[in-house]
Amino acid sequence: MTFLLAVTLTSMLLAAIMSVVAWRISGEERRRSEARVAALAAEIHDGVAEQSVVGRRAEMVMRNEPMRLKSVPATQSPPRQGGHDFQLRSVDGAPSVANLFSVQPARSGWRSAAAMGAGALVLGTSIALALVMSGGSRGVARSANQPTPAVGASPSGRAAPATAPVPLELVALGHERDGDRLIVRGVVRNPASGAARDRVTAVVFLFNRDGGFLASGRATVDEPTLHPGSNSTFVVAIPGAGDVGRYRLSFRTDDRILPHVDRRTVTKT
Repeated sequence: MTFLLAVTLTSMLLAAIMSVVAWRISGEERRRSEARVAALAAEIHDGVAEQSVVGRRAEMVMRNEPMRLKSVPATQSPPRQGGHDFQLRSVDGAPSVANLFSVQPARSGWRSAAAMGAGALVLGTSIALALVMSGGSRGVARSANQPTPAVGASPSGRAAPATAPVPLELVALGHERDGDRLIVRGVVRNPASGAARDRVTAVVFLFNRDGGFLASGRATVDEPTLHPGSNSTFVVAIPGAGDVGRYRLSFRTDDRILPHVDRRTVTKT
């Protein structure tokens, strides 16, 4: 927020400075134009005064001289009445009286300065608006990225614990060797309080006497669906079990591991 305020104040200060510069340039151009007009007017008035003085001197000379009559031959044409005719020719490039006193338009310097000031103001305003909009969009995105509390969540922010599934019960388990194979047999039961389970698979992991992993095998139970309160047998055969020391049994479906508890009576073989 402080950065946005600084940008806005800087743009306003720059616009004010450019406006003052444009106003001073305009005033200087106006004063120069008035000075040129005054100088031209002074030159014209001085020329008219000199012409009037010369005219008076010529008139005084003509009045002081006595009138002399000169005979004109008969072949000469009589003088015209009203004086001589002169052809008036306009001198190219000579300024007329109206043009001398007309105020010349000021140079375009103040216009360019004013345009620069307006451009700076518009640029600063645009930058400030862009920063404000970007800050608002970041705030909206941040609020959108925050996770919403799930329905049923506790006021402290912790989700309510989900109900744990009822574990399966291992009723019977046994194993036998068949050459290099180990065959594991057993019975699993779905408690009456549990939910129906589809495609339950028994998974067996073999380990040697040092605890190292040897092999694994799996097989689906005989019942395609374990309904609540029902039992099912399973048989898992694992080859390469000559050095097996112990094994581990688990149950799972296609997408998750199913917990189970041991309800069996150990049978010695």
